[in-house]
Amino acid sequence: MKGSRIFVLIIALSAGGLAAWLNLSSGSREQTPTIVAQEQEIPSLEILVAAQDLKIGTALTDGDLLWAKWPEESVSDGMILRSFNPEAADEFLGQIVKAATFVGEPVRAERLIDTDKGFLAAILPKGKRAVAVPVDAVSTAGGFILPGDKVDVLVTMRSNKRDDGFVSETLLENIRVLAIDTTTASENNEKAMSPDQTATLELLPHEAEAIIRATQMGTLSLSLRSAADSKDGVKQPRRVKGGVKFVKYGVASQSVNGN
Repeated sequence: MKGSRIFVLIIALSAGGLAAWLNLSSGSREQTPTIVAQEQEIPSLEILVAAQDLKIGTALTDGDLLWAKWPEESVSDGMILRSFNPEAADEFLGQIVKAATFVGEPVRAERLIDTDKGFLAAILPKGKRAVAVPVDAVSTAGGFILPGDKVDVLVTMRSNKRDDGFVSETLLENIRVLAIDTTTASENNEKAMSPDQTATLELLPHEAEAIIRATQMGTLSLSLRSAADSKDGVKQPRRVKGGVKFVKYGVASQSVNGN
């Protein structure tokens, strides 16, 4: 009797051990190994960026620029590296912004003008003149002409031969508008023309002379050109050469150049 009890106890212990082993084996197979991902630091360089939106025509002041880390593989030519020019943030102070730069965007030297002149004088091409002429919204494409647009300049005046009539003629073609009153291209999406304003035009010297004479003889109007018809370098008929004569009904009237 005693021997049978020992035998049953041995069988029970063996069965329990076998069950525990099977349970442990099964659990180990079901467990998913934990993978620890190591973060790799991306190589970067410090470049000069805009600390806030920089509008065209504004002079850089303290707080407009800052150094920021930039992925090394994304650094391109023209970006200003701190490792090459650590004093750039101070050196650019006072320079004028000639191309809009948004906050966080890399600052490039070609988008700045180092000058003590005004913005218009700085961006005016060599050999050109900026001339302000009086215009009104009614006679200027409904007031929707903005700085940066290209226009034709028309002059309207009373006919010398007809007391009750007026004549109009295109004086200049494909002329760039530099500013409307004090609004330059930096705000060309914010302000259009309102009544009784001045348009500043980019002109050659002989064109400037003709415009000034025309303002004394009649009313100037601006005719907006389409974007497809206002590319730089497009050759236009020369209307200002030795004077512009206005013709109506086959009779020549007064010349803008006074000839």
